Amino acid sequence: MAEERKNKLLESPLYAFVTKGWVKWSQKIVTLQAGEEDFLLYLVWALDTIKEQVDGINAGLRDRVYTGLRDHFIIRHFTSNKPDLDYLTNLVCAAALACFGLTLADSQENQKTYSELVSGFGEHWKDINDLKSGAVMDTSAPELKEWAVAYMASEHFSTYNDVIDWNNDDMAEILIHRAKSFEKIDLYRVIMALIEIGAFESVEGNLTKKKVFKAFADMLGDNFDDFQNNLSAGSKNKNDIDIFDRLKSGFEQYEAGKDEKLEKQGKPKRR
Repeated sequence: MAEERKNKLLESPLYAFVTKGWVKWSQKIVTLQAGEEDFLLYLVWALDTIKEQVDGINAGLRDRVYTGLRDHFIIRHFTSNKPDLDYLTNLVCAAALACFGLTLADSQENQKTYSELVSGFGEHWKDINDLKSGAVMDTSAPELKEWAVAYMASEHFSTYNDVIDWNNDDMAEILIHRAKSFEKIDLYRVIMALIEIGAFESVEGNLTKKKVFKAFADMLGDNFDDFQNNLSAGSKNKNDIDIFDRLKSGFEQYEAGKDEKLEKQGKPKRR
């Protein structure tokens, strides 16, 4: 599965973007052992990290990339000096920002994320921006924009979140789907209510609404990327929201069924 993910990306416009720039970018690297395919992995990992939106990541992306690269080279017993590591970190951040910037036109959420990323780079922003603005970092290809928009909007992650490596997990088999008769906005409302009463905990750091909705989407084989916009648009008239009355009625039917079963068995009803 990991090899399939990698091969698919090697045929993508993103890899064409990397190969076009790597000849020039790599000239400034002295000690690090990295090639085009390695940089593709680093770039996709950074894009996945932006897409996952763990709390605080926008303010700390560069630190996350620096630490991830350092650990990556240590695990592989490769030597690295700080100037090379700083340069490669800035280069990965610049390329990720350049590609993510292609997704801003129709997404206010992505625009907000982009601004937070830029602010989070702090003292490193000038070096990152110089790399991003360089002539070699050419993102003008229409197919690259099409790829970036589709990839960043998807729930697909090509890499692991804790280490820089290709994700080798097989997708779980989808056994259930949301019934067409059950409105998606009502499912969003139920999930949001469960979040608000503390029904979930995260096994990986801070819990975010996006993480919870992604978990439900994965389970149901659906796409819930639009949950925030739909919830905002669907909350204009609270009197139209009847899902929680229906849930109460449904549970009361379940309880009545249990009492009926006890009665048939000649057992006393519950209080």
